[in-house]
Amino acid sequence: MYQNIIVICCSLLIISCSSADSTSTSTTTAAPTNTAPIYLTSISTSLTASEYDTKFKAGIDAGISYFGSITGVHIYIYDQNGVETVAKDFCEKTVSYMSTTSYDDCYAHQLSASNENGLKSSVESSNTSNAFNAALNGSTNGFYPMSFGLSDSPTDNATYLAHIAIHEYAHVYQHHHSVADALAYSTWITEGYAQFIGQLIGSQKSYNNFASDMLSSFSTIRDMTDTSLMFSGQPYQTGSWAMAYLAQKINTANSCTSNCSVGLNALKTFFETAGASGAVATTFESTFGLTQSALEIELSAFLLAMDYSSGSSTEASAWLSTFYNSMPTSL
Repeated sequence: MYQNIIVICCSLLIISCSSADSTSTSTTTAAPTNTAPIYLTSISTSLTASEYDTKFKAGIDAGISYFGSITGVHIYIYDQNGVETVAKDFCEKTVSYMSTTSYDDCYAHQLSASNENGLKSSVESSNTSNAFNAALNGSTNGFYPMSFGLSDSPTDNATYLAHIAIHEYAHVYQHHHSVADALAYSTWITEGYAQFIGQLIGSQKSYNNFASDMLSSFSTIRDMTDTSLMFSGQPYQTGSWAMAYLAQKINTANSCTSNCSVGLNALKTFFETAGASGAVATTFESTFGLTQSALEIELSAFLLAMDYSSGSSTEASAWLSTFYNSMPTSL
């Protein structure tokens, strides 16, 4: 299913950084105070009837249930016809909370055809492929603007896409616990965790199927021409397996085989500790008992040792079943 999904990098900054002028709506740098997400939805009646907005909100609620409510989240759900409305509000908030640009510059930047990561170009790209894009568009001064741009006719249904909302909220969690605006982790850690936890919680909510999505990632990895590049070449897919592997490694070390939260808690502890200190490498080793490079070697050997033929693997399926059944029944 993922071939129809465009997931933009978690900390993608799509904000123009020109100097402010007389058209700025505000010069204050006061941080947002909203403890619950603020939504702005501008989509067609057909997309509303298909529940793309309500399912995305349900996914966000699932993320809040797991990670807690984080102040400053603003969520924009829009299609091609709604991009100007969204850009207007996004730029007003950007100027108000960040003061790094003028309103006019921000608005023009978001609607510019040359800005491939702008709100307009992103949703136009989605429309071309009947997909969608989801992104956390920054994290400065406690302002977490999240965009969810829909094509007119998305291939994936609204229920399936709800787990992507959890993925994006995981990025809010990562940034919230980081002392720096830019996350210091390798892409496979940042995106792998978001993909893993989104698929895991989403599966429990019946948004998607964890085993199917992970097996799809497994096939993508094994089909690579050069599997030695799995961490850099397929960071989402390899990273999601890495997170499951680490969680299971901690569970096993604690002799846990059912209702196991210790491994999942270790992943959260890593992000909270490494984010606060900036000491990613040492925190990784102290949390999981091996270095990042050692984990890359170990996981690569693990994935490549399992049987694989024509897109399927009996051993990978069995491992995923054991792992999933060992998780808490409600996350």
